[in-house]
Amino acid sequence: MKFKTIFIALVAAAIILGFYISGVLESSTAYAQVKQIDEQAGKVRGEGKTLPIEEKEKEKFQLPGQTPAVNPETFRMIETIENKNRELKKREEELRLKEVRLEALEAKVRKDLEKIEKSISESKEQIGIQDEKTKKNVEALIKVYSSMKPEEAANLVEAIDEDLALKIVSGMKSKIAGQVLSKLDVKVAKRISEKLAGKREKPAGN
Repeated sequence: MKFKTIFIALVAAAIILGFYISGVLESSTAYAQVKQIDEQAGKVRGEGKTLPIEEKEKEKFQLPGQTPAVNPETFRMIETIENKNRELKKREEELRLKEVRLEALEAKVRKDLEKIEKSISESKEQIGIQDEKTKKNVEALIKVYSSMKPEEAANLVEAIDEDLALKIVSGMKSKIAGQVLSKLDVKVAKRISEKLAGKREKPAGN
């Protein structure tokens, strides 16, 4: 009875041990399979993601020697544009300087015109004053000549400037002027009378 029990116990232990060994082997196999899958996934990740990123980084950080060469025609176009820009800037500066000179010249001319206008105004004022003085002096002479005897007044009229004589005689009263004219030399009296009448003298050649 004891041997039968021991035999059954050994058989049971063998069965259990077999199951345990089988489980361990299956676990090892599964672990190996999982490891293999991880390695394959790592290769896929390395091949699918790492390499393109490295290539992109290479594209971003190219060395100066790796830049593409400039087309000669493009270089000539760039050089032409730069020359045109320099020329335009030079012309703009010249125009600016001319404008500054013109503004300065305009200011000077305006200032000179103001001086001229002021001088003309002062001259007109002086002429007006002088004319007024002349008029008063002529009026005073008219009174003096009118108070003289006709013979004395006629002698003085013949001696003075003809324009002044005309002013004096024209300012006298008609009766006194007639008496003075009758005592003048005929030629002098004729010229003064014609000017008093508004008759112009004939040119010397006619």
